[in-house]
Amino acid sequence: MKELLDRWYLGWKQFILIWAVYSSFFTPLEFGFFRGLPEKLFLLDSAGQLAFFIDIFLHFFLAFKDPHSHRLVSNHNQIAIRYLKSRFILDFLGCLPLDAIYKACNRNEVVRYLLWIRLSRALRVTEFFEALEKDIRINYLFTRIIKLFVVELYCTHTAACFFYYLATTLPPAQEGYTWIGSLKMGDYNYSEFRDIDLWTRYITSLYFAIVTMATVGQPTLTPFYISPLLPGQL
Repeated sequence: MKELLDRWYLGWKQFILIWAVYSSFFTPLEFGFFRGLPEKLFLLDSAGQLAFFIDIFLHFFLAFKDPHSHRLVSNHNQIAIRYLKSRFILDFLGCLPLDAIYKACNRNEVVRYLLWIRLSRALRVTEFFEALEKDIRINYLFTRIIKLFVVELYCTHTAACFFYYLATTLPPAQEGYTWIGSLKMGDYNYSEFRDIDLWTRYITSLYFAIVTMATVGQPTLTPFYISPLLPGQL
């Protein structure tokens, strides 16, 4: 019975790890592009919140090793106290229906910043890579390369979402002067960028984030405004 439960929980850890990766990438996307995200993505996110809520419940029954005696502690009171003192608050706040709270608070923009609490789930991904680095069956260099690639991808993704969010913080009359609102590619105009499909806006934001962080972009561009260029500066 114990072996069956151990296998079941290992399978659950892998399942919740997938949701942790999804939530880590979806949270910046939801924060930056929330005004134009498809409804299906929010339904998928709701399924993830349910999975994390179940995970909170399971943590109240998960035995742990005492750091001093190295004995396995299975007392439910001690397990509950340990979890309540560690990551319970962050886990619980991350499972709150923040979209409903945001609407109930008359769409107060400050409430939306609570979304970043869900990034605490990225610790599960960090713990996963730490376990891989200690596994002698897996090449350490390969693990480090994959970890570096994931971190770089995540940083670029988050920067892209944040840059787009900055462009939406200005009044509609001034959005044409933002980095994306003033963008033109041939005959393609981004002045009404909110009406452009999500994928195009995301790829454009991703490109802007890459060239900005790589310092190869136009130095007169900022996330908010585009500065006018003089003829001699072209």
